[in-house]
Amino acid sequence: MIRAMIISVGGTPAPIIKSITKYRPEFVSFFASQDTCDHVTEIKKGIQIQEAKYTIKSEITLSDEVNDLYHCFSKAEEAVKRVLSKGFRSDEVIVDYTGGTKNMSVALSLSAVAHGFNFSYVGGTERTKGGVGTVVDGKEEVYESVNPWDFLAIDERKKISFLFNTYQFKAAKALVDDILEKNTSHKSIFKKLGFIIDGYYSWDIFRHGEAVGKFERARIEELLETDDERIRLFARATLQLKPQLEFLSGTQRKPDRLFALDIFSNAERRFEEGKIDDAVVRLYRLVEMLAQERLLNNHGIDTGSVIEEKIPQQVSDEFIRKYKDRRDGKIKVSQNAAFELLEALEDDLGKEFQKRLSHFRQIQSQRNNSYLVHGFACASDNTYKKFREFILGLNIFSEDEVIVFPRLNI
Repeated sequence: MIRAMIISVGGTPAPIIKSITKYRPEFVSFFASQDTCDHVTEIKKGIQIQEAKYTIKSEITLSDEVNDLYHCFSKAEEAVKRVLSKGFRSDEVIVDYTGGTKNMSVALSLSAVAHGFNFSYVGGTERTKGGVGTVVDGKEEVYESVNPWDFLAIDERKKISFLFNTYQFKAAKALVDDILEKNTSHKSIFKKLGFIIDGYYSWDIFRHGEAVGKFERARIEELLETDDERIRLFARATLQLKPQLEFLSGTQRKPDRLFALDIFSNAERRFEEGKIDDAVVRLYRLVEMLAQERLLNNHGIDTGSVIEEKIPQQVSDEFIRKYKDRRDGKIKVSQNAAFELLEALEDDLGKEFQKRLSHFRQIQSQRNNSYLVHGFACASDNTYKKFREFILGLNIFSEDEVIVFPRLNI
């Protein structure tokens, strides 16, 4: 439903009368020159003659220098603001750029296109001067064109892809929301993409339940039916990852191999961003989780409350002395102690960790000097790479199993 129009006024009132009576807006913002402003009165009278019970509210913006494009643009901005200030949505506004000088038409188009309005043009079936002059009165034809934003949003789509692929999910979602305000004919697709992008943001900050909900709202399966192959590929890749996300969401918050993969993948994304310290902190947490997962799932031992009977006899006294909490009486083991316990249990992970203990201590020292832990140093790329190599060398999972977010290319 068209509730408002922005119209450039030329020397002939008839095309504008035809356009207004077609759309029947509540309000018209006329963009006229000093030479054509008097036509506004003719236009309104002409409409009243044709549509006896129909009246419109209107305002006029005058351009004093019709040959100055910059001046025309500033005045066209005023004409657009008159509509926006009255609260009309972009999909309720149509721009008719038929009349006025070339500079006025260009200026109005440049000003209006950023707001996502639809555009309209009045042509005709018969013209003066052998078909190259103005449209003969009574022979006008109104042509409603597509929203120019549908083809001008190419740069915006590229920006969304770039932001998503560099893990700037919030910024990518904000740009999608901005496009949705432009009255694009691809609203449904962008709305679904917005939910997916927001879902990946939730996943990236470990809010797996929220991510599942956003993926559900996206109706990803429907994107498989779109004509755009690039969107179909993105949707298909997301659907392939969805079972892992659902598992992460549905599993109780306890150490699990898939959680470890998720943290590793998150660290990889932080490293790609250049956030080395963040990436190293995640890998350190991952090492702890690997020990927790192995003790819990293979030996029934919770590192936050170790049952004495499950501690091998040769280290039992030492563990009780070192790690028993005097306040609640629970035995709580640290990261290094967890691996010592695994070694005492003759677990392969514990044995492998102890073989690499000197290597790990070097990495641990570098990590402890980080701004995010205890020191004032910045972790280097090499620190992360050595830590990554150390973790993969424990043979818990391979690089092929790492969760990789798909690339977006729209």
